[in-house]
Amino acid sequence: MKVSIIIPVYNVAPYIKRCLQSVIEQTYTDLECILVDDCGSDNSIDLAQDFINDYKGDIAFTILHHEKNKGQAAARNTGLKYAKGAYVYF
Repeated sequence: MKVSIIIPVYNVAPYIKRCLQSVIEQTYTDLECILVDDCGSDNSIDLAQDFINDYKGDIAFTILHHEKNKGQAAARNTGLKYAKGAYVYF
């Protein structure tokens, strides 16, 4: 049963790699990870993209982009629209 992990991304450059590393270290294997770029002012989404480009595993990563900052709740809702999992984790 697929599990969707939704991660709003807004000015989290110091933490995003550690967050994504935690996702790929999960023992459950039927995962998708949806990152929602909420238009922060740092390079968080670039760091996430670099991490994903280097990743060679089975987790399906998707990055969605807002056109402007909408806040954490809206970023979660955007991720929910695209989530395919039977269960969702934020």
